[in-house]
Amino acid sequence: MKKALMIMCMAVATSAVRAQSPISFYAEAGIGTSRLYGKHSGSDTQIACKAGIGAEYALNKTWALRSALEFVSIGGRDDMDYVRNAGMNELYLQIPVRVAARLPLGKDYHASLNVGPYIACGVGGKTSGSIPYYYSGSSADGNRRFKMDTFGCVLENNAGNRRLDGGIVVGIALEYRRLVIGAEAQVGLVKVNQQLRQVIDTEEFHDYLPRNFASFFTVGYKFR
Repeated sequence: MKKALMIMCMAVATSAVRAQSPISFYAEAGIGTSRLYGKHSGSDTQIACKAGIGAEYALNKTWALRSALEFVSIGGRDDMDYVRNAGMNELYLQIPVRVAARLPLGKDYHASLNVGPYIACGVGGKTSGSIPYYYSGSSADGNRRFKMDTFGCVLENNAGNRRLDGGIVVGIALEYRRLVIGAEAQVGLVKVNQQLRQVIDTEEFHDYLPRNFASFFTVGYKFR
């Protein structure tokens, strides 16, 4: 009888510790738009998406630390004199580290604001478009289509993007129990391509030093 009572007490204590654990986990997915920005590097937007899993550590009832491993698809589109219908797709694995402030709005409802840096590594993506050329002995113009890997050296027939990216991410969210609906923007601070201007000697590409910008609407679920 005493042994059974001790087992029951241990089970209750374990449950209490778990209930008070400051660590929780979540899954999140989002869709939005992205583009390239910077002097002489602006582009039109294209569809962007992301998905990831993360963890949150509650410092107290208001403040928390969050981090995640995310798969992100971003890029941009443009139409230039030298390259027409250009589309650049970048696939990244990225890790944001954010500080979040939570404000209770009522029973089971919370609003939160989060901000912090992120670092990303390019893992894939394609860049495509067409290059105008002139048919010899004819008055007609044509376009030569191309498609290449986004990341890698241009001398190896790649688009020349560096794999490392990083910047700042800012987000807001509304939490209802375990469901989280939010919006966020990430601003890249790294010049993701410095090679095209070295191999394409035109005025358009002379100062081509693009950075990434993306915004998402997200839906997440917290696991206890």
